[in-house]
Amino acid sequence: MQIETAWVKPPLQVGGLDHLAVQAPCINIYGRMLPGITNVTDRARYYSFYPWLIWSFDKAGYHEFDDSFVERFRRADCLFCLIAQRHAAVCGGDADDHAAAMVGSDTLAAVARSLGDEGAIRLSDFSLREGATKRYFANKLGGLGQYYLGVLRELSILDGDSSSGVRYTRQVGAVIAERMDFSVDGQLFMSVVDADLVTASQLDELSSFCPCQLCSSPGEQEILSELFFVKNGFDESEALPRRRSLQLILHLAALLCANDAELSETHFRACTYAGSLPDGAPWDIPRSLSTTRERWAIYARNELLSLAVQGLFFALLDAYEASAIRLDASADIADWFIEQPEVSEALDVLGAETTFSQCVSDSQSWLPELTGWQKPMHEVQLTERIATLTRARKSADSRKDIVEVALRTLIALASRNNSTERQYADLVFEEDYFGYYPINLESFARHSSGNWAPSKLRDVLRWLLINWGLEMHLRVALRKLRGQSQSTFRIRPSDRGMEVIAIPPAVHTRPRFNQAVRVLKDIGALERSAAGWQPSAFGKEQLELADAP
Repeated sequence: MQIETAWVKPPLQVGGLDHLAVQAPCINIYGRMLPGITNVTDRARYYSFYPWLIWSFDKAGYHEFDDSFVERFRRADCLFCLIAQRHAAVCGGDADDHAAAMVGSDTLAAVARSLGDEGAIRLSDFSLREGATKRYFANKLGGLGQYYLGVLRELSILDGDSSSGVRYTRQVGAVIAERMDFSVDGQLFMSVVDADLVTASQLDELSSFCPCQLCSSPGEQEILSELFFVKNGFDESEALPRRRSLQLILHLAALLCANDAELSETHFRACTYAGSLPDGAPWDIPRSLSTTRERWAIYARNELLSLAVQGLFFALLDAYEASAIRLDASADIADWFIEQPEVSEALDVLGAETTFSQCVSDSQSWLPELTGWQKPMHEVQLTERIATLTRARKSADSRKDIVEVALRTLIALASRNNSTERQYADLVFEEDYFGYYPINLESFARHSSGNWAPSKLRDVLRWLLINWGLEMHLRVALRKLRGQSQSTFRIRPSDRGMEVIAIPPAVHTRPRFNQAVRVLKDIGALERSAAGWQPSAFGKEQLELADAP
């Protein structure tokens, strides 16, 4: 018998995300609430610049999607960023208004600042995919290929891909391109791209391309506002949640500004969850936006559950790694962890031998009202503490605090919950969705009113560490290994017992809020005031939009 042998390459070890599959429902919800905006589509003007660029190339006779086209495209992408960086340097003020999240900024910001009044830049020194002095971006089609193409296709602005070529659509892309072309010096821009050289004075002449100038391009501003607020030719029912979410942000911005509070992702999550403002006052929401607020509240509630579970997983891995012991089974590790002094102390604070249902009843003595989310014992503040502690210096005291705070969060969520109601309200998930993501609000409601209720808190913690901690992580990591041939194990079996690979901190999901706010600023719906960001007159007009009857 002939036998062949070969080395088997181990799977690539990567960091991975969502190690307990607990963030997936959150991501699913915010994806529905802000369609057409993603966590990497930060600037509104890229929604018009990219179709304008492809349209301009087409007008200039560059029809073939070849290496020459790609290199010209990359020079243009580079130039767009340089214009914004130069405008930021010349105008002063808040540089974010001009150059925040511009593609290639990490490389080109210093280049633009060092240009002076008489300098010049060869674009290919940064745009060439091979041979550049310092390449501005790795993706073949720069920011379009890396960030914006999927969304622009989804919105029917562009079509195609980075292999076969990218085209603007005549019914949408061409219209947006023409609106932008009316307010910029397209001829100078294209001549600079073709010359592969731009001077400081030319960058200044091209300042109308800076994202901060979008509001000075009325036709472009109008069509982008129609796009984002789902008006006129963009009024598709699937996109309406985007309009309502943007309106909700505008409404909250006005109230926060009036109370000298920051318009931030943290405040957005807390205010939507509790239905109240930072001072505890009720958030009086228009009836047309009440359902939108309630859906974002469900997202925020799922987020709190996520932070609590992640916190327990962090504390367990941290203690196990620090001990240098090696055990073979998840149950053995959980049993060992529960006996540690810091865990015993955390359980004693809440009552290790007290049933979970009694802990929920007892929470009336320490749990603030839902609207009082600024108070230290509110679940909003408890989970923020978890996120902070998992990034701080590791210690037994820190683990004690994490375990206590995570359990308090779960008790608080159970205390506020009506287990007979649909936990996701009118949000419908595909069949078997929760089979892939077992840690969710529905399963939490079942367990908290079912098998956890008569169990001692100590036993509930053990169950969580095993079933929603170690075993869940192994299941998720094995699924990713099978599907993606990548190893995302943070703890894994070995011939020396279970060994820790890395300890992931507890992290929030990013619900596209910052990108949505940047879009609102770019199109002029939010304006800066002495107290903060507030709806402009244009923004107030968008707030008054009503859904078609």
